[in-house]
Amino acid sequence: MNKKGLMGCLAICLIFLLILSVTACKDEILEIEEENAYSWQKYMNEREYGEIKKGMSYLEVVRIAGGAGKEAESNIYEWNDELLLTKGYRLTFKEDALTTKEIIERRGHSTR
Repeated sequence: MNKKGLMGCLAICLIFLLILSVTACKDEILEIEEENAYSWQKYMNEREYGEIKKGMSYLEVVRIAGGAGKEAESNIYEWNDELLLTKGYRLTFKEDALTTKEIIERRGHSTR
């Protein structure tokens, strides 16, 4: 096989591996959410928020929260509070590492 053909084969293999890793991550998130006895458990609570530390990956945060956050902006995810409709948690990631976290106050209607 010539050099150009080998490079093309490697590129296809890398794309395939990337697709597999994204699919595996989505499958793991679905499994985490399905383990919850109640649908509201996929949201976050104050104890879980306290366990989350800078540098954690998105998947590590999902494991702690028991569910995926809603992407508010690119690399910024929000979780509703399990009990309070007027509070949520916003986490910002850069290169799949948590950089900032904040509690947000919501006024008015709930998006649940």
